[in-house]
Amino acid sequence: MARMVTITSILLLSLLVVATAAADTAAAAVVGGRRDIKDVGSNKLVQSLGQFAVAEHNRHLRRNGGVGTSSDPVTALLSFRAVAAAQQQVVAGVAYYLKVIARDHGGGDRPFDAVVVVKAWLKSKELVSFTPSPK
Repeated sequence: MARMVTITSILLLSLLVVATAAADTAAAAVVGGRRDIKDVGSNKLVQSLGQFAVAEHNRHLRRNGGVGTSSDPVTALLSFRAVAAAQQQVVAGVAYYLKVIARDHGGGDRPFDAVVVVKAWLKSKELVSFTPSPK
């Protein structure tokens, strides 16, 4: 009987240690929170999503006769240059928060904030927003 209590105590103590470690890990990586993507300059997926965001912006602008919308208030056609920074967040798919550098046809390079949601199982990408970046 004493041996059974000892084994039970060891098992309970082990579960407590595992639960504490899991809680520490969860505090460090918030479930559903945004994570920075490293080395965006060499990340082909991130760069292709930036290119997609600019192409979709241009397509929406042409379709709306050059008028911006609430999710895309930019009224100039743009040329993709690069993605300067990116974050990702697991949602119903993966949301990518991109700092896109694009050139308008009348001026220089400007930063824009784009949100693209990718649903791999549906093989879909959607530009959710495209706005001028305050930075």
